[in-house]
Amino acid sequence: MKPKEQGGDDSINNAIPVCFECRAEIHSYNDKHPRGRKFLPDELRLHRDQWLKICAERPDVLVSATRASDVGPLQALIDELEFNAKVAAKADSAEQGCAFHEQQFLRAIHEGSVAILRDEIRDAVTEAYVAMGAANRLIETAWTHPKGSDAWARGVTRPETVSSLPVQRSMGR
Repeated sequence: MKPKEQGGDDSINNAIPVCFECRAEIHSYNDKHPRGRKFLPDELRLHRDQWLKICAERPDVLVSATRASDVGPLQALIDELEFNAKVAAKADSAEQGCAFHEQQFLRAIHEGSVAILRDEIRDAVTEAYVAMGAANRLIETAWTHPKGSDAWARGVTRPETVSSLPVQRSMGR
């Protein structure tokens, strides 16, 4: 709940189990942006204690609880970036199977998840999607106007290499 760099320790009293999405919100809150949630250690302890009380007193609700199959906007964004990195690895137009996807990026923006990211992560992700958008236009041109056609003669060229997109370094994975 209180990171080591802020004086926290590795004790059970300083621990709280959280899902992937909550962990992302807790640890990537941007103090410079008014959106998102910032939990103080005391608030996190209160949430943990409430959850442990539910587990102890009403374990039946855990069995009957509906489970959402959605992984959340940040995990979906990471998954989409990993997929797009595979697309970028197929830089040769003969190997290109599909365009870059952007649905999860748009979803993460819509749900406010991009806004709560640290500046350097948000900037890297945004730049990656700008580059992928430009590459998608080139890919579409290549698919609809084969090399040697009038579109190519008017100066439509492929980027140096699509695999140079910042998508592979943006999430540090």
